[in-house]
Amino acid sequence: MPLWRATEGVIIMVEAYNLYLGGYLPKVSPKSSVHNKNQLKSKYKSIMSLNNATPLVMVKLSNETQAYALHVKEMSMELGEAAEESLSGRPQDKTENLMKMGGLFNKLLEKSDEFGLASGKPSRPGGELRNLVERNMAELLESGIAVDDNGYLVMPEKEELLRVPEEFTRQLAEKCEKMSMNPMEYVDKKVYSYAHLHRNDIGSAYEASIYSGMLFNSYC
Repeated sequence: MPLWRATEGVIIMVEAYNLYLGGYLPKVSPKSSVHNKNQLKSKYKSIMSLNNATPLVMVKLSNETQAYALHVKEMSMELGEAAEESLSGRPQDKTENLMKMGGLFNKLLEKSDEFGLASGKPSRPGGELRNLVERNMAELLESGIAVDDNGYLVMPEKEELLRVPEEFTRQLAEKCEKMSMNPMEYVDKKVYSYAHLHRNDIGSAYEASIYSGMLFNSYC
């Protein structure tokens, strides 16, 4: 890689890191943000695998783009935690966890729509979230969760009608894990080098997803 390209990448990473520290720390519990050595190793391998299978890209960085990517990272981590808590949390906290999950889902969807409208591009990850809802519509309705015409979740007023939509919630947690590792997937960019899908010894761990490394900032 040319020296100027490597230097440019370092500068971008420093700017992003400073912006992240300036107010984009996800509001997740210590249980979700602190990991042991084996968990960190597993997370690192996931990032490596993701980047080796992802094309290298050139991103049109602006304040709005950086802020949006970091919003996606922050909210996807919070939403993923809420989804996990809805699945495995204490039974007495079920309603609270589901209400939190629904609120964060709608918030992320709203941010995605706003950014898509401002940039003149399709709403992302809004489109993926709406597709997830559509695939699990029957289960959501059976669990007492309605969906409005724009794909937003509508939680029931009566708590006794609310149940955990397990398959939807599991898929949502998995989607949030991927979004938090590579939020730059959802901003405008141009591909300049395709991934080597059949080799794992090519590419830098942070080159394809310059924000992935910051995932560790709240873990360590």
